[in-house]
Amino acid sequence: MVTNQDRESITEDIEGSEGFKTQEMLLNMGPQHPSTHGVLRLVLTLEGETVVDCTPVIGYLHRGIEKILENRPVMGGIRYMDNAAYLSPMLNEIAYVGAVEQLMGLEPPRRAQYIRLLVGEMQRIASHLVAVGTYGLDLGAFTPVLWCFRDRGQIEDVPPV
Repeated sequence: MVTNQDRESITEDIEGSEGFKTQEMLLNMGPQHPSTHGVLRLVLTLEGETVVDCTPVIGYLHRGIEKILENRPVMGGIRYMDNAAYLSPMLNEIAYVGAVEQLMGLEPPRRAQYIRLLVGEMQRIASHLVAVGTYGLDLGAFTPVLWCFRDRGQIEDVPPV
């Protein structure tokens, strides 16, 4: 068993030796995200065990959707919008369809605009419920995540119009 006195003498020996040098090292930390698709990656510059610099690299959420859409008809692209965000996929679909309609010079019916608005707001609330529930987990509470996911499930179970 190594005692504190042994550790101190080992540290003194290493620091006192002339051949000992620290070397800068780059360490990729990430991607950091619960869904593991790589929203944030940190490039750390280490000197020994000390972090000297940290460069955040954000992105990588799109999963190559732009390239996939190059070979699809316009209506074939709606299905891929769900993959861009797993918490509120309908918001991406609404944005995509709105952009296509605008490019084509189409005006959606008033009823469709209302339905899109309501569905978008419900998706936003569902997304916030996941955020609040998982934040509770981070703080050490388990009950909020159960309540939030229960309520989110009710939002997700809205029957089609």
